[in-house]
Amino acid sequence: MAVEKFDFIYSNLRIELFKKRNYLAGGVMAGSVATLAILWISLQSMGLLSYSNSMETYKLPVSLQNYLTSYTDFFTGLPSTDTTQGSIIDTGLFQNRRYPRITESMLNESVNFATTLVDRLSTLERNIVNAGVQFEANSVAGKQYINSYPSEDAFEKGIDAILATKASMYLTHQSCRRFGLSKEECARFISTLKLDGTPLGDRCMASQVTSCDTKMKYRTIDGSCNNIKNPSWGSAMTAYTRILFPQYFDGIQEPRTIGQTKKPLPSARTVSASVVGYNGQSDITKTLAVMQWSQFISHDMVHTPVRRMVSSGKPISCCQADGNALSPRHVHPDCAAITVPDKDPVYGTQYVRCMNYVRSLPVLKSECTFGPLEQMNQVTHFLDGSTIYGSVLTKSRELREFQGGRLRVDVRNGHEFLPSESDAEVTSQCKGSCYDSGDDRVNVYPQLAVLHTIWHREHNRIARKLAELNPSWTDEILYQETRRIVIAEIQHITYKEWLPILLGKMSVRPLGLSFGTGYNRRYDSEDNPAVTNEAATAALRFLNSLMQGRLILPDNSRLNAKSLELSEYFFNPRVIESAEVFNGLLLGLSTQTSQKMDISFIPEITSKLYTKNKNDLGLDAISLDIQRGRDHGLPGYNYYRKHCGLPVAKNFHDFLDYIPVELVNKLRSVYNHPNDVDLVIGGMAERSANDGLLGPTFRCLIMEQFARTLRTDRFFYDSAIQPYPFTPDQLAEIRNVTLARIFCDNGDNIENMQPNVFLKPQEGNEVRSCNDFEAIPSMDLFAWAEKAKAYR
Repeated sequence: MAVEKFDFIYSNLRIELFKKRNYLAGGVMAGSVATLAILWISLQSMGLLSYSNSMETYKLPVSLQNYLTSYTDFFTGLPSTDTTQGSIIDTGLFQNRRYPRITESMLNESVNFATTLVDRLSTLERNIVNAGVQFEANSVAGKQYINSYPSEDAFEKGIDAILATKASMYLTHQSCRRFGLSKEECARFISTLKLDGTPLGDRCMASQVTSCDTKMKYRTIDGSCNNIKNPSWGSAMTAYTRILFPQYFDGIQEPRTIGQTKKPLPSARTVSASVVGYNGQSDITKTLAVMQWSQFISHDMVHTPVRRMVSSGKPISCCQADGNALSPRHVHPDCAAITVPDKDPVYGTQYVRCMNYVRSLPVLKSECTFGPLEQMNQVTHFLDGSTIYGSVLTKSRELREFQGGRLRVDVRNGHEFLPSESDAEVTSQCKGSCYDSGDDRVNVYPQLAVLHTIWHREHNRIARKLAELNPSWTDEILYQETRRIVIAEIQHITYKEWLPILLGKMSVRPLGLSFGTGYNRRYDSEDNPAVTNEAATAALRFLNSLMQGRLILPDNSRLNAKSLELSEYFFNPRVIESAEVFNGLLLGLSTQTSQKMDISFIPEITSKLYTKNKNDLGLDAISLDIQRGRDHGLPGYNYYRKHCGLPVAKNFHDFLDYIPVELVNKLRSVYNHPNDVDLVIGGMAERSANDGLLGPTFRCLIMEQFARTLRTDRFFYDSAIQPYPFTPDQLAEIRNVTLARIFCDNGDNIENMQPNVFLKPQEGNEVRSCNDFEAIPSMDLFAWAEKAKAYR
């Protein structure tokens, strides 16, 4: 592959060498050196050459802005028009270290080079398309693409970020290397350089929201203007933040492939096959609702889109349809396909040697700087019901009925369901047709489609009631008030019911939620609300461990009459449209136990993901999670142990404090050094440290995330800081809400439910009638009744 791509690049650059042939000897040497430098950068930027140094990671403040500000004294006052390219400065960033002086003309030169490099991709991409390298409709790879589907707006933003990344690579090789800077030193230095004065700087600034109505009552759909000082913070299609500085193979963009001992990291599939198993053990106290709510909340806050072909926008395929590797000349530079070993216990016998993985879509940093690659979050970073309403205005309007504040529905079998998806590219991957919702991932799992549907119904139920109480309210007021209440319900359930089970009751106390009375006054406008890459890419993936492959369908008497095999219903959401299946899946969430939280996963996750039926092979979600962590430059598990207050493991034996000995032995057998262990694997392998589900590292990362999600959301439901807080009476009604009540009110004639659906029925949590409003309280919407003149 390296030779093929080398020839492709070299053929485009030979003419430059030819032009310099007639120059004087000194000129020839200078021109040749410059051209070879460009050739080297081209190869590096296309993923063919990288360095193998490992880097130590350092903790970053919550906002990169704070990180940059801490070095302001070192970089202020640099002349932007200085043409003395040999000038150097001693910044003090690292002791006795000298740094190059980067001028504005050099920055523009880097962007121009990056533009030329990206333009040349069109030839390669055209050859790939002409060779017929693509996935088929209703294929495993096609479903994988739709699960990480990039919108047109996201795709356009991603191109600018790709240019900035390649420009950063140019600056690295042109400036940093000749001063002897390490990869990390160079990456940190490049991160302090603004895009100002370049075309990318203009586009980055143009994409920033600059003005807001400080008195607006309702949050925006895209998350902008939540933070008045920094209106773009937390909005859709912005970058994840980071806890630790990224570890890329080359410091800027290439996935981590070399470990601490300078030996190659094991293939993501090798790790999955060696460490992950399936023991079939269930958690006898927790229901499948824990897993499903975890997925629903994760989708609300996290959606990492994949890259597409830059020249045409077509999807990228990284493997042949039969599971073999592509010819080197047909491998797109944005591929990071997972190698499957010949002796793989599952895929090996089927001669599958390649697992599709396309790199995640990047985005420019909110600070508009050069530097290491940052990945895009396509949804808002807030917990704001974006799964229901969408994260862009066009999607939110597409879902509205524009009458009575309601959302559009299709009525089938006498019940309301989500409307049908009209996007042909999305629908091509569904059996029958797909649902249209705030998040396209609604179609992946049938139980997820049920959860989306009951919240869609909840919105319309509330809208109808508010319309009765306030007949003079317009459609817009009814929609916005209903949306505001639904978001409050989701936030309350998440923090009051779900987080204590996930993290332990003691761990959530520092959040300081006012579950009894009063308001929350913890808002911090100086903190960036962006979701951390660590939570999005690793910690929240714990939910895969809780999944069940066989979904039971109890009736109202809680007898298990039928079941569904998950492997037969990926992207087959319409199965829920019979009352038997819809109610069965809903009751199953509150009746069936989840798998135990450990590093044991069902086959539907480790080898049958997105397959059409249980006899076919699909993808391995664990391999994809490992590869995504490397793609995103996440340092290893050991570094996050240190961040979370655990001792740094100097050898594998030191992992025994929270990882069982049999798993430590497996980690030792596949990794060469404790620093090499991937975060998602190490975090999953930990035993629970308290009365919650998670071990100390994932508990730390998720606790940190949700604490910040609360304190950086100006519109959080119990916040006293929002322009128009809920009244005390309204807050009291919202605090009555439970997921049990949502199930009761929006199922197809659900008759009974336990008050806490996340826990199995037991003493103190007995199954009660849905009409027992003392056991399962209801929200009285009369608290929202008011005179029409208040809104005139």
